[in-house]
Amino acid sequence: MTAADGPARSRTWILAAAICATVVAASAAGVRGIGEMPPDGARNGGATPPPAQSIEPPPLALPEASWKLSWSDEFDGRGRPAKWTALSGTNWSNRKALHHYTPANAVQDGSGRLVISAQRTRGANRPACWYGPCGYSSARLETGKTFDEAYGRFSARIKLPLGKGLWPAFWLKRTDSGPSGSATYGEIDIMENRGHETHLVRSYTHSKGRKGGGQITLPERLDAGFHVYGVDWTPQSITWWVDGKPYAQYPRYPGWPFDKPFYLILNLQVGGTWVGNPNASTRFPARMVVDWVRVYRQR
Repeated sequence: MTAADGPARSRTWILAAAICATVVAASAAGVRGIGEMPPDGARNGGATPPPAQSIEPPPLALPEASWKLSWSDEFDGRGRPAKWTALSGTNWSNRKALHHYTPANAVQDGSGRLVISAQRTRGANRPACWYGPCGYSSARLETGKTFDEAYGRFSARIKLPLGKGLWPAFWLKRTDSGPSGSATYGEIDIMENRGHETHLVRSYTHSKGRKGGGQITLPERLDAGFHVYGVDWTPQSITWWVDGKPYAQYPRYPGWPFDKPFYLILNLQVGGTWVGNPNASTRFPARMVVDWVRVYRQR
């Protein structure tokens, strides 16, 4: 999800599925297209080739697995969530973000939900950002000190904020991850959204010299209601889904770093080169509302 946390990205193959999905597919062996032409050596000795055949990939499916709940947070209390560590400062912001993180911006509302808020900040005692006193505050929560898991189903029910310059994300990072670009670096972005893309959900993996993932366009605005964003991660592949419908898959490759425990991260960034900066139409406070987070392992 981050430039600081992730290396340069090179796409691997992806399969697309329902809900008006828009996915780009590629692999180290090349792009698999629809209606491929036969190679030159198979063209009947130079005669007019036969019509191209339509090659439809099989429908993308979730892995066949029986899941057992291994960890969850239903956010039933009030105040700060005990199962998460809230970060402070600007060290974890990236790509010229405009905010600083503060634990006060992530609280349980007493109605079974976690609210992560991005707010404008004013006054003389604001923390320093790269451009001067920070104009915004937000929150980032992690389970690195309380929970991690290798393989499983990771999911969360979330209502996203929309608006230019907002970047909500739900993602995983390898617990013993080395620096960005190293052989042990691993990141699985379960859900990312650029706030001006009102219907588009993005997902990625990041590892040394590689990137996988996809994207899906939903029929309604992402701030119109809750959706369940998830990933099924097995020793063979990583499959992304929304509301139970898969839309992208990343297969195992030799030496992939996705074979160790990863921990969970929820955050809401403001500004930066990937999403742009807020404009006059961006509403603050912006709220990322999380109903629950649940993690399963195979029986």
